[in-house]
Amino acid sequence: MKKEKTPRSFIGSVLRAVAVAMPAKTIRAVIVCASGAGIFIATANAQPNVTWQAPVTISGPSDVSTAGALYGTWAPGDDYTDSGGSRSDYHPVNGVTFAAYGNGGANFGFSGSGINLDRYNNFTSPNTGDANYDYLLTIAVFNYNANPMIVSWNNMTPGNTYLAQFWLNDGRASQPGTSTFTGGANTSDPVAIGNSAPGQYIIGTFVADGSRSESVTMSPGIMLNLVQVRDITTKPDVTWRTPVTISGPSDVTTQGTYFGSWAPSDDNAHTLPVNGVTFQKPSDLPFFTEGPTFDSGYSSYNSPGTSDANYNTLLQSADYSNSGQPATFSWSGMTPGHLYLVQCWVHDGRNSTANQRTETITGGANTSAFLAYGSGDSGPGQYIIGTFVANSSRGQTLILSSPNGPPQINLFQVRDITPRITSISVSGTMLKLMAANGPANGAFTLLRSANATLPLAQWTSALTGSFDADGNLTVSSNLVNPSDPQQFYILQTQ
Repeated sequence: MKKEKTPRSFIGSVLRAVAVAMPAKTIRAVIVCASGAGIFIATANAQPNVTWQAPVTISGPSDVSTAGALYGTWAPGDDYTDSGGSRSDYHPVNGVTFAAYGNGGANFGFSGSGINLDRYNNFTSPNTGDANYDYLLTIAVFNYNANPMIVSWNNMTPGNTYLAQFWLNDGRASQPGTSTFTGGANTSDPVAIGNSAPGQYIIGTFVADGSRSESVTMSPGIMLNLVQVRDITTKPDVTWRTPVTISGPSDVTTQGTYFGSWAPSDDNAHTLPVNGVTFQKPSDLPFFTEGPTFDSGYSSYNSPGTSDANYNTLLQSADYSNSGQPATFSWSGMTPGHLYLVQCWVHDGRNSTANQRTETITGGANTSAFLAYGSGDSGPGQYIIGTFVANSSRGQTLILSSPNGPPQINLFQVRDITPRITSISVSGTMLKLMAANGPANGAFTLLRSANATLPLAQWTSALTGSFDADGNLTVSSNLVNPSDPQQFYILQTQ
């Protein structure tokens, strides 16, 4: 923040005034000479360094971490062509399903020099007491020689923190062996494959960089049974409103500034604007990623019967979790401190749909009330709005969960609703300040201090009032003392 010597010259030097959202719904007036929007610069470099935990002997289904949000899973030795019920994705463990192929856009794969991978499905069961876990750990890819094996994946969000978990289990008598895992510059302790005993798993964490990828080298590359990657970035808590039944195009909020959207299964969404908002497929949200269980789409749901043909068409398509497990999606690129609005729609509406189908949406530590999918008897589905202040991760992850059917989403949008100071000027003792993008008819307090570094509690209330119905305000008041060398102002919403 640039400080001038008098209030008059302080205001006169401003090229643009913006507001940055602060915790507790506080908006700070920041004086800048260019756009105040944050820019995420992704810089490619060497693979991120992994911080490894100590290896742990396999013991039971609670071994399988459920921290954060699932990003991708892999059971590399499983035969995904088997439709007889023995595929890995028919055997969830601790609520996690391991895919027989690189899942969720993570694009898992092996590489290495001269390795000879093969599949074997008769390793010794670790006898954990969980039949699914035991089954998965009797299958692996293995290497006939001692060359390193490299496991890699990609499509991560730069700046996010991830957890990677790997399992090794042979367990047969006279089969000793260990592998170390190297990620970036860091190498783990040896991880045992088990000798007449269960093998071990290991967990590592890292921060994704601009390459959006990670690779881990196993030395020697003996075998690999299972892999999972989880996004454990601390995400902002979403404050959810009450779900609303779909009724017409005015459902689509235009508050604030459009940031991005997603029309999951409608390739023509960009030709179907609703209330001035154009939904996109693929999503135009920065670093947008669907989680691994968002694996199916459908485009023949019932029309909600609103007065808007475009709205009706868009709501007849959705993506859903075919396994019925919680489904996640995430994005990044937001400005830390800014206030954002998310709006999610769920709609089925078919006569064959049971009335009780519902889902919740979780953002950060907060879970919404249940949204109804709707049916021929109960009418259209519902939408919900939530708000949050972006944190230093610049990202957000939402988790959809349904107790009675596949979680799904039909439409989604994000809007930046940060109240912003659009102009500020001084004439004598008169301070004139204009702001926009505030809460409709919401109250505000204008705080004042000669020292911008003081704690907020030590700032003085200079004026109170309300935004208008459109979220705008204009303040003209005798607040300036020409004898004060400088003054700073914070616009605080209530």
